[in-house]
Amino acid sequence: MKGNKKSFAKQRLHSLSHKVHLTNIRGLHSNIVAVHHHLETEKPALLFLSETQIRCPSDVSYLLYPGFTLEHNFKPRAGVCMYARDDICYRRLRNLEDSRFSTLWALVDTGLDKIIYACVYRSHSGDQETTGLTQHLSEAAEAAQQRYPSAQLVLLGDFNAHHQEWLFPFQCTDHAGREMRKLALTLNLTQLVQGATRVPDVDSHTPNCLDLLLTTDPDRYSVSISAPLGSSDHCLVKSVSVYSPPDPSPRGTRRMWRYRSADWDGMRSFFAC
Repeated sequence: MKGNKKSFAKQRLHSLSHKVHLTNIRGLHSNIVAVHHHLETEKPALLFLSETQIRCPSDVSYLLYPGFTLEHNFKPRAGVCMYARDDICYRRLRNLEDSRFSTLWALVDTGLDKIIYACVYRSHSGDQETTGLTQHLSEAAEAAQQRYPSAQLVLLGDFNAHHQEWLFPFQCTDHAGREMRKLALTLNLTQLVQGATRVPDVDSHTPNCLDLLLTTDPDRYSVSISAPLGSSDHCLVKSVSVYSPPDPSPRGTRRMWRYRSADWDGMRSFFAC
């Protein structure tokens, strides 16, 4: 019975998947019912929301949901937050955050790997503010990687950046796009969202890919795009990453006995003497 339990546990670990979802919620207060419904039905390991658009309330109890812990960096016209399922081992990295920007840093330990997450919301600010944000992200990421050298790095959120190299379907590049692309190259990040994430609500607007997921370990991820939550005009981005434990089997020299080649008659004669 114990052997069966160990075998089942090993099989479960080999198929361990980590679901992380993100979206620009465009107002958490007005979409809280949709967010809670998503947590109840999908049960992601982590749900990152950008553009929460609320001040830091004195009482956040109405935002909470059973089975999840809420981490937030709320700002009136910006802000980000993270819902972490209660069985997820994580640590908020507040020392990497800057009050000037809508960012939230966290270290997650899956039991097999460590992952550093940075959730970002960049509003439609000027070039100087954008350069300051990318500089902050670069310095914070380098500090995190020095502290946790074996950890994977993931930057995700609404960057409001246009770059023709990896942001569908833009045919041009703006300052924010150049800065974010430069940051990705510096940190060896690969952008995985390959479709439009913003749903236009004005006839003259076109679908754009604004919600991004950049990682240092792209081969582990499967990314898809789903319908928006509530009244948000941004699609939900779903990512699934798979982690496998190292093979615990002992390694060494294996001795092989060739019984068919043995001299059985000689052995009997030896023991008969």
